[in-house]
Amino acid sequence: MSSQERRRYHTPGMTRQALSTSRWFPSGLSDTLTNKHHSQDFNFARSEYLHTRVMFVAMVFALLTPIWAMVDYFIIPGALYSNVLLARALMMGALTLVMLITRRSRISLDKVRHSVALLMLSPALFYLAVLLMLGDYQSHDLAGYSFIPFLLVAFLSVFPLTLLESFGIGMIILLLELISQYKGGLLLTPLGWQDLWLLCTLMAISLWANHSQVSTLMRLYRQASLDPLTGLLNRGVLLESLDQLIAKRKEDREDSGKAAPLTLLMLDLDRFKRINDTHGHSIGDQVLKSFASILRGELRESDIIARYGGEEFIIVLPGTPKSDAMGLAERIRHHCEKTRVYNHQGETVSFTTSIGIAELRGDEAIDAMLLRLDNRLYEAKARGRNCIVAT
Repeated sequence: MSSQERRRYHTPGMTRQALSTSRWFPSGLSDTLTNKHHSQDFNFARSEYLHTRVMFVAMVFALLTPIWAMVDYFIIPGALYSNVLLARALMMGALTLVMLITRRSRISLDKVRHSVALLMLSPALFYLAVLLMLGDYQSHDLAGYSFIPFLLVAFLSVFPLTLLESFGIGMIILLLELISQYKGGLLLTPLGWQDLWLLCTLMAISLWANHSQVSTLMRLYRQASLDPLTGLLNRGVLLESLDQLIAKRKEDREDSGKAAPLTLLMLDLDRFKRINDTHGHSIGDQVLKSFASILRGELRESDIIARYGGEEFIIVLPGTPKSDAMGLAERIRHHCEKTRVYNHQGETVSFTTSIGIAELRGDEAIDAMLLRLDNRLYEAKARGRNCIVAT
């Protein structure tokens, strides 16, 4: 991995680059503006929340569609009823597709976000089709349809979307309302301005709801996922993230026939008990923090670091084969050799690390992989410590 590729590791939910933008935005807004700086593990958590809500809203729309088709019989001109009914059938098909995609993609944030977009666009495109079909009947016969843009904006508040995601969908809905007003002769009229004001007000409320959901989700996630001393992920979140990564590899293999490699490193601070006994636990804590800082400095945003327990740490490298992980492990080992902390008397305290490396084999279970990883770390200890074992 080149020095350009070694980007600083993130705190859960937000990278260090995002932390530096906080002074430009109100508290929490830099977290919720975009997902550019969200960590991989937080994206997994958000995709779960989005998945549940997409399924709910899609089912609501799917249930209302055939019911409203009966109302169409009374408000749509007879010559156009069959065309509108066909448009409704196409929308039902799109909603069914949304539910199928979402059901299979609960751990893929990108796919779930695509489901949200398709879910919101399906009724919008149906409404646009009705606008174009009704023609001269527009001013009188859309009494049962003009609420659709307002309904879509209201449903937008249900999802924990970032502000840019929500704003993009909102702009599409606003454009739809402008087309509707143009077709109905309401554009730039007092009634038209009134509807636009109401729609923009609802959109502002939805954006605030989106911001609140994402910021609350992030705050709770950080509290539940961080090791309080090092600021790294804790063991529970690590194991959950591994489950999700392995499930995603299985999904990728089913979709494309191949899956990216997944390599793990287990690291242990050598003779850490001696450091605690000689210099005190407060200095031991400083060593742990310094070691965590070294790990952050060497890893990418897509990598995962966790404190596994005591002085043991695990690094997860998605998309990285074992051969490349060897170079990373050597840089970490060498960095530890050069790093010094100072005790209460100003004396230097050095530390080293032993590292075991293992790459996931096919459909290997997590427990089996962690056992192999632990055995390699044990072998590194047996070889005299301050070394790496990958075979």
